Amino acid sequence: MFPMADCADCAKAVLTYVALDDSGNEIRRCARCDGAIDGGIRWTSAPELEAAGYEIGYRPEKAGGCGCGSGGCSMRSGDKPS
Repeated sequence: MFPMADCADCAKAVLTYVALDDSGNEIRRCARCDGAIDGGIRWTSAPELEAAGYEIGYRPEKAGGCGCGSGGCSMRSGDKPS
C-alpha cells in the first residue's frame, strides 16, 4: 500500500512521504513538489496508484539510451561516462 493525499499546490492526488520539520516533528510532504500536505492520507494499492498515473515495477530500457527521457543523457547509444 502507498500513501496518497491531495496536494493543494499540485491540484491532484499525489504520493506522500514523511519528513521532519524544524522542531523534529514528522510531517507529510508531496513527492511531486515537496509541499506540505495538510489533509489526511489514504492508503492506495499498486493498481490504484498506476490508475492515478504512476508506474510500478520494472520497465525495460528503450534501445539506445538510459530511459531517463531527458534527451541529453550521456549514457546514450554506447556513450560511456568519463
